[in-house]
Formats: sequence, structure tokens, C-alpha cells
Amino acid sequence: MKPRRITIKDVAAEAGVSVATASEALNGKGRVAPATRQNVIDTAARLGYTVNRIAKNLNAGRTGSLVLTVSPMAAQSTKPGQPEWDVEYYFRVLSGASAQAFQRGFLLSMLPSHESSRTFFSAADGLIVVDPSQNDPLLAAAAGAGIACVTVGRNSDDLSWVDNDFSSGTTTALAHLAANRDAKPALFLSETSSSYVRDELSAYLDWCSAAGIEPIIIRSPGPRVDEAEPVIQAALASPDRRFDAVLTTLDTLAHATERSAHTLGLDVPGELQVLSLTDSRYLDYGLQRPITALDLHPVRLGEIAVDLLIDSLDGTAERRRELVPTSLNVRESTLAG
Repeated sequence: MKPRRITIKDVAAEAGVSVATASEALNGKGRVAPATRQNVIDTAARLGYTVNRIAKNLNAGRTGSLVLTVSPMAAQSTKPGQPEWDVEYYFRVLSGASAQAFQRGFLLSMLPSHESSRTFFSAADGLIVVDPSQNDPLLAAAAGAGIACVTVGRNSDDLSWVDNDFSSGTTTALAHLAANRDAKPALFLSETSSSYVRDELSAYLDWCSAAGIEPIIIRSPGPRVDEAEPVIQAALASPDRRFDAVLTTLDTLAHATERSAHTLGLDVPGELQVLSLTDSRYLDYGLQRPITALDLHPVRLGEIAVDLLIDSLDGTAERRRELVPTSLNVRESTLAG
């Protein structure tokens, strides 16, 4: 026979208290004596009782489901036919968010950005949007559906968000490039619609101004390696090249830069330093020189986003804005080590 699921009634009977007292003790609510509360907790653990999350959420008027998706604008940067979840940064955000949601009593689903619709909104208690753009249509759709929403990355709406301190991270990266020589870095980017790119660009321009260096901005038509490689290879091969370091906004752009330098016979880091403002496992192996990069701690970003969203659902917090510091993973592509 299939074992019967232990219920709150079983816990209450075994502990010698009412169902209401057992429930209050396990939920940390009500005026329950400390000794009684501990007795109920110990009894529940001994019996193997686990909370029926579905029933608990239904009692609170919720589905117990959260949805995480990448902004449609950001998802356009992936290769045709490639799910955005194949991008390591997005997958790690999802990993952190999913585990944290479960700890908080919710199940989190990943939603392909091209399928974001009111149908999905109506089946969830809240939405997390990663990398929102300015005037993001997905945020507008969520607002129209009346669904609670937070973002990983700053938003222009009146919503809570969690983001990295990209300004400080970029300044730290530039200081690292200049630590062993008077570096003349170029900034290699593919777009400026995302808040993190705008922060990085602003910090780069400020650093160049303070250092008395002419800013050099190289633009790729897209974020993929195959899109970026012809552009950076042409820039590196130019006889008028005025930079000896490349700071990239994405790991793919750094990957393209290192490959192009190798193709042209440029020594990394002797003749060219390469540093990415986004880290991934692709930068730590499979290249001639592993690339120094900023760790954005995406798992932590996902965890905080879930906390912000659930706190919003619980009505325990007003709009919040949290910055997560970056850290620099130093590898062979830069001189300092």
C-alpha cells in the first residue's frame, strides 16, 4: 500500500494540541508558549511532516507559482533558434531564483520570452524580468495584467529591482588594466539600451577623462562571436590602432577579441590586454589565454529578486533597489596576476 501523507492533524494529535495551535506553532504565528511550539516542531520532524504548499498557497489566495523570463529585447540577442536559457548568465540567474523560490514555498517556472502573455500572467502570483530595456513592453504587459513584478536590472517603471554596481565594477576593471602599464583601453560593446551597458559606458568615459586618454568605442552589430569577430579583427589589424587593451561588455565579445588577436599573431597580454565585464565558463578554458572578467554573481541576483517579489506579494516592503557588488576574476589575459 502507498504510505499515507502525514497531515497537520496527525502532528496536532501526536503533540496533544489543537490543529490551530499546531499550525500557529509551525508557522511561527500566534501566542504559543515556547515549550509548546518546540514540542510541535519536534513532533512534526519525527513524523516526517512537510507543509502542503499547494494547500497553503490556495488558502492565501495564491497559485504558489512564480515566473521568470528574459526581456524580449534582450532575448533578441541570442542566436536564432537558441533558447535564452543557453546563455550562462541567464541560466545561473534562473538557478538561484528557482532554489530561493522553493525555500520560500513557491515553484518558479522559466518562460520563453516570445511566449510572454496574459495567459501565463494569470497562472502566476508574480513575475521576474531579467535585463529589462527602456520602456520595456513586457513590463507594460505585466502592469496591464495587474501582476506583481520585479526586475534583475534597473527598470524605468516604479518597480523593485536588483542589479550589479556596474559603475564601480568597470572602474575596478580599468584600474586593473592600468596597474602594470599605462593602458590605453578601448570599449567594445554591441548595444546601449540596457542599463548595465549605459553604466559601463559612463564609467569608461569618466575614467578616460580623468586619465587624459582619448576614449575609443568599438561597436559590434550584435553580441554573438560570429557577429563581433570581423569588427574587432579589423580594429586590431588597423595600422592606425591607438589602443593596447580591450574592455568588453559581454563574454562573447571578449571571446571574439581573444580569437582575433590570436589570428593576427598579437601576443595576449604582452601586446593586448583583454578583459570582460561579464564572466562565464567560456572565458576560463578553450582559449589561448583565459580571460580576466567581472563575476556578476548571477545566482545571488536571482535569489534577491525572488525575495523582493515575495516581500511585495506579502505587502511587507515598499519598492526596493539593491546593488550587488562585482568581483574580478584575474586570469592570463591581463598583466597583473
